[in-house]
Amino acid sequence: MHRLSLRSLLAALVVLLMVLAACAEDDADEVAEEEDGDEDLALDLDDDEDDDAVEEEEPEEDDEVVEEDEDFDIVEAVDAYASTLPDGWGFETDVEAFKDAAEVEGTVIIDVRSDDEVAESGVIPGATHIPLRELGENLNVIPTDQPVWVYCLSGWRAGLAHSSLGLIGYDNVTAFLPGSAGWEAEGEEFPDEQVELEDVGEPDAQPEMVDAVNGFLTTIPDGYLTNDLDEVKDAMDAGATLIDVRQPDEYEEGRIEGAVSIPLREVGASVEEVPEDTNVIVMCQVGGRAAMGLTMLRVMGYDNAEGFPGSFAAWVEAGEAVVE
Repeated sequence: MHRLSLRSLLAALVVLLMVLAACAEDDADEVAEEEDGDEDLALDLDDDEDDDAVEEEEPEEDDEVVEEDEDFDIVEAVDAYASTLPDGWGFETDVEAFKDAAEVEGTVIIDVRSDDEVAESGVIPGATHIPLRELGENLNVIPTDQPVWVYCLSGWRAGLAHSSLGLIGYDNVTAFLPGSAGWEAEGEEFPDEQVELEDVGEPDAQPEMVDAVNGFLTTIPDGYLTNDLDEVKDAMDAGATLIDVRQPDEYEEGRIEGAVSIPLREVGASVEEVPEDTNVIVMCQVGGRAAMGLTMLRVMGYDNAEGFPGSFAAWVEAGEAVVE
């Protein structure tokens, strides 16, 4: 009996040790699983940190874009345009030369007169009608890689259109200064049919400049900011400043007393010489450059600027005094 009890006790002890060993293995497995789970969680947290890092970098890119927009300087942009104007200023005064140019394939001709004027007379052959005030809203049909001609009745609005497009970046535009009046004087015809322009997309231009030019064009009042000879004289008597945008040699050969010389190519660089507290009237020799100079000043914010289309030639023809 004693031996049997001892054997039974030893057997029970062996079973107990086996159970304890099995439990220890289960605990080890649970610990390992918990450690694996912690490792997975750590990886998820690391991924979230990386995502946050990426998201924190994106505002820096947006800040750079805003900073570039803030760097735009309208005066510098006007100066960049004005200082590189070509000889001849992009004008054409010869009707025959205009007719030859109009026959070149791909040439675009734009009539910037009013609806009433076009309805009354028709347009020059091959032209399409875009009123001056709507020019900036129709850039998508004005190509940058084909010859573009603009005309009006007698040249003033063509000069405004020419310089407006030039400021935006169009270096392919020519103003036909004789306009529809010069075309008619040569006995040429005005068909009613207009050319339909294709949509060529918006030009690659500085948005701030496009907005500034369009703001000028859409707010041009009746009369198109012009003054005749008597109005100019009255304005000068009332303290207006006359800005002469002719070349220095033209100015020295003969000028209107009191006129300030700012050559057209220097309008942007010399803008500080233009007063802001008095009326300003821009003039040249026959009006074309005056229209361009007026456009530049208006786009730079000089709402006190107007023009003298007759300019020096009209002053001399009227027998007014000239300083030589």
